[in-house]
Amino acid sequence: MVTLLSIASVLSAVFLGNVAPEDRPAHENTFWTTGDRLLPAWGFYPNGSQYGGTPPSGAASAWTCSGGTHVLTWVAEFPASGTYHAWARQYGGYGKVGLTVDERPPAGARGGPGGAKYVWRHLGALDVKAACHHVDITVEGGMLDAVLFTLDADWRPETAQLPPPVEEPRLRGLRVYRDDSHLAAPAGPRGFVTGAVRPYEEIRYDWLPRTEDLIERIRLWGAAGQYVSGTFAVRALRSFDALKAELEQLDGPDGARLGPDAIDLRVVHLRKRNLVMPATRTAIEECPDLLLRDDRTALPPKGPQGGYGGGLCVAGVPAHQARQLWITVHVPPGSRPGIWKGRLRLTGEGPDASAELPVELEVMDLDLRPVEGYYSIYYPNQPVKEDRPSYVPPERFAAELADQVRHGLNSTTLYGGFETLRAASEAGMRRAPCIMGWPGGDAAEQIRRAKELGFDGLLYYGVDEPRTPEQVERCLKESARRRKLDLPMMAAINSREAQEALRDAVSHPVYNIKVFDSPGNEQVKYARLKGFQPISYWAASPAFPLYYRLMSGLYNTACGYLGSAPWAYQDFPDDRLYTSPAHAMAYPDASGLPIPTLRWEAFRDGIDDVRYLQALDRAIAAAEARLGQPDAATKLAGALEEARRARAEHYQSISGRWFQYTFRQQPGDPDRVRWAMAEATHRLRSAW
Repeated sequence: MVTLLSIASVLSAVFLGNVAPEDRPAHENTFWTTGDRLLPAWGFYPNGSQYGGTPPSGAASAWTCSGGTHVLTWVAEFPASGTYHAWARQYGGYGKVGLTVDERPPAGARGGPGGAKYVWRHLGALDVKAACHHVDITVEGGMLDAVLFTLDADWRPETAQLPPPVEEPRLRGLRVYRDDSHLAAPAGPRGFVTGAVRPYEEIRYDWLPRTEDLIERIRLWGAAGQYVSGTFAVRALRSFDALKAELEQLDGPDGARLGPDAIDLRVVHLRKRNLVMPATRTAIEECPDLLLRDDRTALPPKGPQGGYGGGLCVAGVPAHQARQLWITVHVPPGSRPGIWKGRLRLTGEGPDASAELPVELEVMDLDLRPVEGYYSIYYPNQPVKEDRPSYVPPERFAAELADQVRHGLNSTTLYGGFETLRAASEAGMRRAPCIMGWPGGDAAEQIRRAKELGFDGLLYYGVDEPRTPEQVERCLKESARRRKLDLPMMAAINSREAQEALRDAVSHPVYNIKVFDSPGNEQVKYARLKGFQPISYWAASPAFPLYYRLMSGLYNTACGYLGSAPWAYQDFPDDRLYTSPAHAMAYPDASGLPIPTLRWEAFRDGIDDVRYLQALDRAIAAAEARLGQPDAATKLAGALEEARRARAEHYQSISGRWFQYTFRQQPGDPDRVRWAMAEATHRLRSAW
């Protein structure tokens, strides 16, 4: 049986020896590290199980828990030049492990034994110079326990005494060895090329496109009522102090036009942050994160970086480096379906340093409506009490609420109390906000006034994350008091014991999705049968944007949740957000306007995935009602069958615990799912 280690348990684990030493010591230029020390990494979960009497070399092996092929990266320091032999300790029962050094594979692999245990296998040898090099370890459906390099061709790690492993291997670094000479011809005198990249793929400053990746136009697609996003990257063959990207307008059917206030262009900025996924250690590495208008700045960013719109961004790009650009277009409700066209201009220094890319935005006729459900976020900032660390000026508070609405939220948590309710209404929120306190004698009047402001009610918080018997009892007593007054309670719950005790008491439970996960889970099902409104929460701390799209999107819905409220929009409002491992979706610029992140964009994309599912469901329901009518089109039955098939394949097939489902996904997969749902919806609507 596989032992799934919690973060706390793997951090407390001790190093386990795994081999009987022989007399001959390791070669002085032998070095290695364990699989768990190469985490966090997308697609891997720490596995602390023993197999055939062989424990992991560290606290756990790196396990591709959902199958598939995934890559671990180690920026390793090779202490001397020479011919290094590469070894991997892996589970021998199944799976395949390979590696490259600076994207060069070794040769002459001798392999090794198999069996249901951890075994050492020789992966080959290659010449390496003394320096830091990128070691990419590809694991196909298996477990990597350790990787080792030695200059001793006759040394055998399975019987030798191993030196201490590298405790904190570096996981990220620019690949300066990459040669971009094949881009000289397509770059020509302008000195740069543009290429396609997948949304939420980890694009770093060393991105190097293949010739077939180069693009000369940008295609986007979406629907009215959506913030449509897209991305591409630029590789520079010479230095640019200021490479400017500008998209002034998009022209649509019948003379319609989207101007710069609807178009947001940004540069993806790399910064150091905690990777935060299942692992045995904390790893702080440079990751793509902030979306800046001008990336020629240190952190905290200088100048006007926040807000939305303007259709312009600027990047400084050193020679033989790349920058990823992010495009967002707001297609207002009621916009005409069809092709909207514009031209994106890239200009650098010099008369020849320019390019113009046609942009085509396909707006599909899908009846994409605001999301059905309750989508909120924990938001500690407040504009009321100036003496508290959470204080922000009213102008910033309003801008951040507007930013939350832009990113798909229809509610929020109000730490400033009832007097901040009007600001949430003016931002466009309509679902009941949650006052982060207990209701007093004026609660009924507050709820009445909330409905006058356009909300469907008003919630009040309970005991946050009750764990101890005393906390649970306090929550039960408060729930009983509120039931007598017909008042709701919202509370985060992250343990099964607390959920069992409070499942009849909390009308709006916010369940930790990492505890209460999997489609059809009984806790969420029970809450819904009670008429309660269960939503999920999770921490906005992982560095991987795709995680945010999956947690707010179709997986969350498949688990039965009626929305989500992650922690947090910002832990605190000041510049510590840039220097500490804080939870934050957006960051303040010098004037307090919110700067989005790739993670925040992915969160909105997850909510939009739910909107596309809901559009498909509405189309299916309408087609089913229409099918029995005499005037139903003959092609409607076929389109309906295709729509049902698309829903079953792309949504009803969702399964597994959160990490099993998440790690099956790769960048681009959610976009293919959304496109399949959109096409099925469009065909169904066209068949009417």
